[in-house]
Amino acid sequence: MKIILLPIFACTLLFSSAIFSDQRATEKQVPLKFYIEQNGIRQTITNNEVTLDKKTFNIVFVLKKPDGVLVSSSFNKITYEKALKKEALSKLPCYQNTGMAEGLFNKDNEVMISDEAPSYWFYDTDKEHRFNTIIKSRDSLVCTRTIKQVYIIDKQEPILIEKITKPLYFVFINLSDPNAHEPEEREMIKINWK
Repeated sequence: MKIILLPIFACTLLFSSAIFSDQRATEKQVPLKFYIEQNGIRQTITNNEVTLDKKTFNIVFVLKKPDGVLVSSSFNKITYEKALKKEALSKLPCYQNTGMAEGLFNKDNEVMISDEAPSYWFYDTDKEHRFNTIIKSRDSLVCTRTIKQVYIIDKQEPILIEKITKPLYFVFINLSDPNAHEPEEREMIKINWK
């Protein structure tokens, strides 16, 4: 009996893994979706750049399921430029170290600035996420992160958006498979100020 069940089990396992790999291939084709809004208006992003007023804005991600995004935010453009050139994740300076730990719910309405490590913005449950608001629909989660200030990690100093004088560079990486060596999705944006 064991001899007969082994080939049946092997075929079932092979069939199941084929279905699962087809599902993962389909899931990987879903792009990382985000946009920037200010004053309740979605801002136009052109060639990975947007120009904002020097005041509070939102970064909004549309996720298909509970998930997370590694976030490089810096006044230094090197990680942004390398990401634009599609260099490997291992070559992006900000992704060389473990991510930074942040509090839940973004209570300070800020983004951490570092050239050495990314932040991890995620949604697991309503009680476990790093966004200000979550809007759920049948097929997506709209996760909003409000930014009224930046927090410079090296100096341990918050700076209001109104006082920023340099462009702000973001690289967003979605690694749905935590064991993957390369990102499934990446998006970059440079924020210029009026």
